[in-house]
Amino acid sequence: MSSPQWPGQPGYPPGQQPPPPPGPFPPGGGYPPPPPPRNSGAGLLIALLAGGGLVVVIIIAVVIVVVANSGDKPRRHITLPTYSPPTFSVPTPTSTSTTSGGIDGVLGATIRTAKGNTFTRAGTKDATCTSRADKELTPVFSRYPCVGLMRSAVYANPSRTVLTVISIAQFADESTASSVSDATNQGAAPILLMPSIESGLPRLGREPESWTRSWTQGSRVVYAQSYWASGSATGGREGTVYTTAGELGTEITNVLVWTN
Repeated sequence: MSSPQWPGQPGYPPGQQPPPPPGPFPPGGGYPPPPPPRNSGAGLLIALLAGGGLVVVIIIAVVIVVVANSGDKPRRHITLPTYSPPTFSVPTPTSTSTTSGGIDGVLGATIRTAKGNTFTRAGTKDATCTSRADKELTPVFSRYPCVGLMRSAVYANPSRTVLTVISIAQFADESTASSVSDATNQGAAPILLMPSIESGLPRLGREPESWTRSWTQGSRVVYAQSYWASGSATGGREGTVYTTAGELGTEITNVLVWTN
């Protein structure tokens, strides 16, 4: 390896000198001037964003102005469907006058009950309520007068051993009928009827012991009064007389539902 060649050393081409060394720095600080700034992508991005935001603001302003100036156009209103729950009206019972034909159909010559027993009519009577009332029922009819006559019929059971008097009275309304029926629990009842002579059944010379029961159907009261045809003691609520009154009275009340 050869050592570097310096000026004046042998081997340097003659007549050719090396360049002079750099001169001193200019006065005033002793530092060279700064290089020119480089182009940066971040600055360009900021400029673009600022410009875009300005465009958005301008568009919003234009829309607001257009909407503000469109007041002469009708607005669309969206109507949501509403639900109205169905209303139901309770039917109000109406009082209807009972024709004689209607009652005649109920108090027929024979009545067959739901239990399969057939009762045979043994007499009829139509009279005012006051004339049919006993001493306990008379003040009740004075306070709650009947509408029309009391319709009554006497029936014999299949064995003709128990007689039942069915009486039907009509009043102004259901409330009145209910009040009259409640008086039966206090011992108020129609005067007991005997079978007709034509029936062939014995007619007792005195009023026998009997069971009286009552029901209401609308503005009507149904009485069922049962007693032994022989005039014997009726017995308790489990006996034949009491249950016969219930059987026939219930049947008549149910039939009245379909009778005007």
